[in-house]
Amino acid sequence: MGHGNEIQYLSAAILIGIGAYGVIRSLEEYKRHGEPVKTLARTLLVSFFLFGIAGGLGVLATVAVSLKFWMLQAVSITLGYIILASSTLNMLGKLERYWRAPSAQGEKSRGRKPPLPPAAMLTSTEDAKILLKTIFGYFNVPILAIGRERPESWVEKMGVEPAEYLWLTRVEHPQSVSPSALHILNSRITTFLKNNPSGIVYIEGIEYISFYVDFKSIAKFILAVRDAAIIHGGHMILLVTPETLEPQQYAIFKKELETIDVQRIINNVVGVALFGTLPPGSAPKSPERNGDAGTQSPKEGS
Repeated sequence: MGHGNEIQYLSAAILIGIGAYGVIRSLEEYKRHGEPVKTLARTLLVSFFLFGIAGGLGVLATVAVSLKFWMLQAVSITLGYIILASSTLNMLGKLERYWRAPSAQGEKSRGRKPPLPPAAMLTSTEDAKILLKTIFGYFNVPILAIGRERPESWVEKMGVEPAEYLWLTRVEHPQSVSPSALHILNSRITTFLKNNPSGIVYIEGIEYISFYVDFKSIAKFILAVRDAAIIHGGHMILLVTPETLEPQQYAIFKKELETIDVQRIINNVVGVALFGTLPPGSAPKSPERNGDAGTQSPKEGS
């Protein structure tokens, strides 16, 4: 066997090795993530198979069997390269728009409403974090957040700077509202929605409110906020997990509020990104994980 053949055999082995590694890695990422990462992983899997495995086998067959196999080598490598290059360039263009979007308030989507229903709910703190960061980065809409953590702790956890934050606590604080004062919360929310068309009201901590108020009053409060969001053209997002409510209580919210498909919204807003690098600092997991990331139990400030 000549020296030239040895180099060709080595090239074939390298191509097959790279292709096999790429196929295995792409398959792992495909199983691990939801859309839009699945789409990118599937594209890379096909590309690695054509460019690496099929191309390497074409080189091997050309050297060991017959020069007639050069066509298999040429077609598979070329096709795999085209798929890989085009998907990468497309991804880079979308990533550039993403990284540029949060960099300056003036570049946010002015005059556009976020792709959210008027009244919706989420069942995962992680989903809420990802959704709010995406909306905050892409749309010039104010957010009123209601939560159980100190204002600075909530901002650090969620990575979002709301226009207004109401802290559910009985501790005296400029931003605090008693969990039993639903009439005050309702008034503050209504005023916010009147003054901020297309604004977003994000509510978490209803399991804490339930320590002070009966569920019937909580349900009336949430439905009143829903109606206010619809009337004033805004959005309400409620974070609630099935584990914190009785089945019939959870069923009421599920009936009255639309469950948000975070993966689909991010896909519409951001587009395909590289293996989980969607919102900064966190990657959406597969939607099939329902229940594995419930609302974290907040700690009272006193």
